[in-house]
Amino acid sequence: MSNIPFIIIAITVILYIIISIRRDKLSVAASFGWIIFCLLMFFFAIFPTSLDNLAFSLGISYPPTLFLTICIVVLFVSNFRDDKTIDELKKKVDDLSQEVSILKGEKNDKK
Repeated sequence: MSNIPFIIIAITVILYIIISIRRDKLSVAASFGWIIFCLLMFFFAIFPTSLDNLAFSLGISYPPTLFLTICIVVLFVSNFRDDKTIDELKKKVDDLSQEVSILKGEKNDKK
């Protein structure tokens, strides 16, 4: 089986991430995890037996299970990080809306 499609996908995603960073659509900190994941995908596409060897050394008898497990863990970590960021932004929005309300109240009191 040829791994060329996986290599092309990994390179395409890395290029897309780099273009997004250059256009200020994605921060370097946010893209770091995705670049590492793409590099791992690229590595496993070039050396497919390394995933098999890693799976067997961890006691996993079916190597694609390890790959799917890694993907699920990456998605869970990404989701948790995004939820954390959303929560922090919600708190900042609440603080800012309270400050704006206070400033509007002070402005109306002066009139």
